[in-house]
Order: sequence, then structure tokens, then C-alpha cells
Amino acid sequence: MTKRVLLVGMNSFDSGKTQIAIRLSRLLSEEGHSVEYFKPLSGHNYWFNHEHTKTCMQNGVLASMDAMRVRKVLNPKSPIELANPVHSLFVPMRLEKPLQNLTNTLGLAGASSVLTMERFSRPDASEIDTTVLVAQKFVEEERLIIKQEEVGMLTRGAGILSVNNLEEVQEYERLNFEKHVTESFAEVERSADIVIVEGFNDAAWPWDGLESVDTVLLISPAHIFTYDPERFRKAAYLMNRGNLPIREVSFGRISDLLKPIYRREIRPETEITADDLEQLGISFRTGKND
Repeated sequence: MTKRVLLVGMNSFDSGKTQIAIRLSRLLSEEGHSVEYFKPLSGHNYWFNHEHTKTCMQNGVLASMDAMRVRKVLNPKSPIELANPVHSLFVPMRLEKPLQNLTNTLGLAGASSVLTMERFSRPDASEIDTTVLVAQKFVEEERLIIKQEEVGMLTRGAGILSVNNLEEVQEYERLNFEKHVTESFAEVERSADIVIVEGFNDAAWPWDGLESVDTVLLISPAHIFTYDPERFRKAAYLMNRGNLPIREVSFGRISDLLKPIYRREIRPETEITADDLEQLGISFRTGKND
């Protein structure tokens, strides 16, 4: 049975999850295991990560920079669209005057981060079904710095759904997020001994369809903490409120309910070793009388 390792960020940003994912992926691959990496939800900014945006345009698919970095140390069998089924692109608006803002809910994050595109992918028989939500009106009216032809390069072979505000995006997410992520994960997991799941920012539990994991690693700069997986999951659901998706529950909201099992300090140049795996709660049965 495939082992599942969940990486959770202690901080809203820059916890270091991807660095740990790379180190774990490298070690487990060298140990002879088939490893897949899964990042259910991600996003990046067209301007601040423009080199990555250009890579996405060359590949014809909007995808996570972190996912691409981790996959470089693996030999993944899964396509990136399924390993990273939901990804958003934020784009600066064109300013006519300083401190101008977009009077639309797609611009709630500010003039430099207008939600412009969001890709949803899922397996469909032997193909991949992809829909990209696009703020088409703003693109066509040239209110954003992204060009229409660049949007075309990022939606190659995908269905396009025009959206006019954040409420339309949220409604599509409500109806489709769980299905796309759960079906994509099932496909990715099928071909691996172990799947490393990297959550979004500091979300305690990444999606409802993930019913269990074998290991939970809480990551912060220079540290890894391990937790009992089932208690961790229950704490996340205990703190869930209303109809919000489970991914809205941050680690900070459940931290007082739990105690870590193990603490490991990591220096920048330190690799994770085979001896560390068992202490981190990552173990494999060899089938040789063990």
C-alpha cells in the first residue's frame, strides 16, 4: 500500500516545505522507492515569478514552481497537471495613476495581484481534462499587463471559462475543487510506493477527500516536527467552522490542541539520512520476516 507523507507549513509563507520535499524525494529515490509528489493547490505571480511564468508558457500549462523544482529530483510517472491539479496566476493591473486599485473582487489582494487565471485538471480515462478560469474581460480590455497571446500559451488544449468576479471563482471551486483534487491524487498515488503531499501555505489539512495519511511533518525554517496523523486530522476538523473548506483551517488554529512526537533540527546544508526516516515516522516493511 502506498505511504502518504503530509508536509504542513508552520508559517503562512516561507516555511520551507518544498526544501524538505526535495530532500525527502532525493533520499527515498536513492533508497530505491518509487516516489511521487502531490501539491493540490498553488499559485504564483506573473510579475514576481516571471521566469517561471515563461517556463509555463513554453510548456503550455500553468503549474507550480515548487512542483517543478521537486519533480526535477524525481522520475515521476504522473503528468504535472495531475500532480498539481489546481494552480492560480495573479497579474498586476495597468495603472493610470499611483495607488490605483481594481474595483472588482478579483483584485482584493491588491493592484499587483489580480486573480487572472486558475487551472483545474483531473484524469479523464487516458486523457487529462483541464478547465482554466480566465478573467477574460480584463485581459481583452488590456487592464492587466498580461497579453492575450500569453493567456493563449498558458491554456493550450484546455477549456476556457470566463469569470467576472471572485464570487464566480469561488462557486466553481466549491463545485469542482474536491473532485479534481481527489481524482488526481488517486491517479498519482496508483503508481508510487510513497506520495509526498505538500499542503498550501499553513493549511493544516489540504482537502476533504484525503481521509488519512501515514506521516505528518510540520515544517518551519530549520525544524521538522512530527505529529500523530489521526489526531492531527481530527484537530483540523474540530476547528473547522461553517461551510468553509477544510484547507481554510491553519496550523495556528490547532497548535494548542496537539503536542509534537518528535523534533528534528535541520541546518541549511544538512541532508535527511536513512537513519532519520524512522524517527520522522516514515518506514517501509521489506517483506523479509519483519
